[in-house]
Amino acid sequence: MLQSVVATLDELIMIQKQLIDFADQKRTILIERNINELNLLVKQEAKLIKQLGRVDQQRERLVYAVLENHPGISFSQFVDQLPDEEMRHELQSCITALQAVLVELQAKNRVNERLLQDAMNFVQHMIDQVTTVKNQNFNYRSPLAQQKTQTSSRGFFDTKA
Repeated sequence: MLQSVVATLDELIMIQKQLIDFADQKRTILIERNINELNLLVKQEAKLIKQLGRVDQQRERLVYAVLENHPGISFSQFVDQLPDEEMRHELQSCITALQAVLVELQAKNRVNERLLQDAMNFVQHMIDQVTTVKNQNFNYRSPLAQQKTQTSSRGFFDTKA
């Protein structure tokens, strides 16, 4: 049973490392502003996240089955109390590795989130530049010509579309 937990934790670590690779690729794609590649990567990432969910559910079932005979303690406490030193060391190293990978993935996701927010702000700024009304007159106009300019005070695109 404990060997199954180790195998499941190893699989979780492998999936998380793949997600880290995707996060690195996503960072490059966001910097280059390549939307088509981003869409493909997000689809691949979604499949991997579904797989991660299935493996994590399997891990939960295994841990629950292991802890049924040891009520009132957490899995970490159970691992610390294992008499088999080799299995204890293997489980502890898997748990530590998984935690480290999760921290790294969270950091990369925060960077990508900021890059994505910057890209969205840039797009919004460009939309505002194109659709806002230009109030400045860069050329001399007669005060009598103001009547004509009030009727054509819309921006480059009609924003009421």
